[in-house]
Amino acid sequence: MKYNLAKYSDYLRFITVLVILLITVVILGNQTGEFSTAPVVTYSTDAPEEKLPTESGYVWKGQKNDPKRIVIPKIAVDALVQNVGVDQRQQIAVPNNIHIAGWFVNTVRPGTKGLSIIDGHVNGVATDEGVFKRLSELVIGDNIQIVMGDNSVIEFKVQSNQSIPTAESATVLYSQNPEIESQLNLVTCTGNFDRTARQYDNRQITVLERL
Repeated sequence: MKYNLAKYSDYLRFITVLVILLITVVILGNQTGEFSTAPVVTYSTDAPEEKLPTESGYVWKGQKNDPKRIVIPKIAVDALVQNVGVDQRQQIAVPNNIHIAGWFVNTVRPGTKGLSIIDGHVNGVATDEGVFKRLSELVIGDNIQIVMGDNSVIEFKVQSNQSIPTAESATVLYSQNPEIESQLNLVTCTGNFDRTARQYDNRQITVLERL
């Protein structure tokens, strides 16, 4: 049997390129959380669950290096964190419970090099006490903790906290300060509610740096 060496060489090059691509995807997936075992919320509902997670039967599922809880002592926040992705509006999905925060899986895990984003509700339909209701009260120097799936704790310090018009907020939300190696941005709604557009006119964005 004769072999076409030219075709065989092309085949080897193809396999080599394919392996490199697969390795790259795995590395990027590990950085962004794409391969987390936790379910990812990809639909933003206008009527999220308003019962406490313990009352609604919510069970956290994730990897040991996924964020599990966010703790902000100053504003009495001790909440579970679920994974959220891109929703039906091509925006960051919001958690399906107003008492749960959401880590945007297209960003790095909190505490790693790069930018991480966690969002949360300011209120619900029947109650005005969402997980990030009091986010605007944080000031420079305030501390928060992220508890990971393995119960390790990562601490962050507030660097800035501002209310920004919704139309301009994306630039700030997705921007990383070049002087901050590990940055965490928290975001929620604020300002006036536009019933026609069904959204608030401002976003509260808190920028934190890992300690």
